[in-house]
Amino acid sequence: MPKLALTLVTLGMFALSTAASADTLHLKNGSKVIGDLLSAKDNTVVFETPFAGKLTIKQENIERIITDESVIILLKDGAVYRDRQINASGQELVAIAQGADPVVFAMQDVRMINPDPWQLGEGFNWTGNFDAALELERGNSDSDEWRVLGRSTWRSLKNRYRIDGNLEKEESNNIETKDKWQIGGKYDRFFSQSKENYYGARVRFEYDQFVDLDLRTTIGAYLGRQFFDSSLLALHAELGPVWVDEQFDEAEDNDFPGALWEIEATSDIVGFGTELYVFHDGTLNFDSADDLILNIRIGIRMPLLYGLQTGLEAKYEYDGGAVEGVDDLDETYNFFVGYRW
Repeated sequence: MPKLALTLVTLGMFALSTAASADTLHLKNGSKVIGDLLSAKDNTVVFETPFAGKLTIKQENIERIITDESVIILLKDGAVYRDRQINASGQELVAIAQGADPVVFAMQDVRMINPDPWQLGEGFNWTGNFDAALELERGNSDSDEWRVLGRSTWRSLKNRYRIDGNLEKEESNNIETKDKWQIGGKYDRFFSQSKENYYGARVRFEYDQFVDLDLRTTIGAYLGRQFFDSSLLALHAELGPVWVDEQFDEAEDNDFPGALWEIEATSDIVGFGTELYVFHDGTLNFDSADDLILNIRIGIRMPLLYGLQTGLEAKYEYDGGAVEGVDDLDETYNFFVGYRW
């Protein structure tokens, strides 16, 4: 056989074997996408192709999914089917395994396809971010202001651990005008009969030199609910009792029982890896309703390269129990760069 013909035959056999081992998406507009099914959840399918990389496609645009490679199917009731090929169309999914009868599911009963190991009860998923903002002003006055903020979360099927903190400093004409920090930790335990409801405990420490706060310690417990947990919208809220101890440099120390609530929401509705977020928490003093502490952060994060990101944030901190001579509302606006994993 001529060398050229032999080469063409070899390439053709390779192409056929590649296509034969590929997964296929049939779209409602008549298109067909060949590649590898990576995952499916939150009404979206992540599909990797050799020509366009990873594609995220809404399920409403898909007519049929046929896999040649085995996948893992996680149902909403917690049942797991491993090493299955699937043929999904409309509201029905057929799971096929060698040597076993096909199993038919309603699509609404499927929680996800190819879940991460932690979603199957295997180990933890570690995520986090570290942000830094720096502002230098030179001219009529010299001003340096910088801020660092970090958060880390370890999540398993039943447990979640969270640590976060921030540090802010500012100098104007070589005179320090801001020196504050905060660090806190939380532990959540999800109820066995519910993937959304959980209980937990928290501890938080705060210092702010220029509002006379030497140390504020907050310890408490709470009940929480994960209302939504998808990339389009992740939303949780918590409420519970706390004990707050405040130590001041000049003012009289104070401690009180109270209630603390927290609301966090994130969304990638903008697309292109961009995230909108709102973080809010508040503390109510049972001994004095006027001694109300409110914090809110509103921002947007935009991806750069290799986990690097940039963004804008507005932060508002209200302390109804601020000592005399100190403003009860502090506003901060930041442009930051950071890293996310």
